[in-house]
Amino acid sequence: MTAEANVLNYFGQAGSEGATVNDNIYHGTGTNIINNIGDPLKTGLTQVYGSLKVNTRPTGGTTADYGEQMRVVSGKTSGTQWGLDNETHVAANGTASVRAVQGVAVLDSTFTATGAYYIGVYGQARADGTFTGAGFMAALYGVVEASAAITASHVCSCWLDSHQANAVTGSHELLYMTNNGAAVMDQAIYVYGGGNITSLMELNTCSGMVSSTATTAGTSKKIKITLDGVVHYINAYTG
Repeated sequence: MTAEANVLNYFGQAGSEGATVNDNIYHGTGTNIINNIGDPLKTGLTQVYGSLKVNTRPTGGTTADYGEQMRVVSGKTSGTQWGLDNETHVAANGTASVRAVQGVAVLDSTFTATGAYYIGVYGQARADGTFTGAGFMAALYGVVEASAAITASHVCSCWLDSHQANAVTGSHELLYMTNNGAAVMDQAIYVYGGGNITSLMELNTCSGMVSSTATTAGTSKKIKITLDGVVHYINAYTG
C-alpha cells in the first residue's frame, strides 16, 4: 500500500437515489483520510433514508471487552478536537423529543450481578502530560446553549432523575459525590452565578427534609462555606 493524503471514502451508498453502492474503505497509510458511512451531504440519500445500526448480539452474548471501539489520536495544536461528534436536528413541527446521545446499561431478567457497577454514561478526563494555563478539565460538561426564547417547565444544564419503585437496600440518593484522590479539594461545590442567580436552591415537596419549626437545641456544629472569597459558617443543630 502506498501513502496518500486527503483520501475521502464512502462506506454505503453515496449521492442521489439510484447511485451505485460504494463500499470502498481505504486501509493504506497517509494523512487526512476520511471514511464516510453514508453520504455526509444534507442533499444526499441519507437525508431521507439514512440509518446505521451496529448490532453485536451473538448467541449467548459477546465476551469481548467492548461492542464497538473507536480510537483517535489528535495532532491539533489549537482549536477543539471532537473524539465523537454528533448533532441531531429536528426539522419538523410536532411533539418529538430528542436524545442526541443515549447510554443504557441493563441487567437482563433472570440474571444476577454481584458487586458490579452499571453506568449509563461514563466520562473521564485525564492529563498524562503537562496541563497548564487557565483552562478547565471536566469529566462531564452540560450546557444549555444560547437559544431563542424558551417556554418550558424547567430549563437546566443537568437533570438527575430516578424512577426506582422497589425498595433499595443500601444508601439511596439522587446525587452521590466521592473524593477518592489524595489531592486536597478547595470545595465540594463551586457556584459561579454571574450575578444572575436569585436563589441558592428551591425545595419543593420536601417535607422529609424541611421542618415547620426552627430550633437551636441539641449539639451544634458549623458548616464551612466561602462567599465571594470570604469564609463563613452555617450553624447546624441536632435538635
